[in-house]
Amino acid sequence: MNKAKHVVETWGRQFHCAPREQRLAYLYLANDILQNSRRKGSEFVGEFWKVLPDALRDMIENGDDFGRKSARRLVREVNFLSTSLSQFLFVWDFNEHRNATY
Repeated sequence: MNKAKHVVETWGRQFHCAPREQRLAYLYLANDILQNSRRKGSEFVGEFWKVLPDALRDMIENGDDFGRKSARRLVREVNFLSTSLSQFLFVWDFNEHRNATY
């Protein structure tokens, strides 16, 4: 198993086991890993693509107001990192959720 796959699988398990109030910290960690690893290649981006859309969706749909706003901001930041993750925005009709009142 490559390093990125191992890190992302561990991240995913920990994210879903964490209490809701701690999940935002995991999203910030994922964002940091993505931003720092993009200089070295797309290995982490490819692996996070498998788990990050569900994690962001969970935070936007089930988080508190601060968590939802922060997750939306991360979606915009991640969108700049990868065209693959921008497909997530297309598939998951982000506009519907962006215009909703939370």
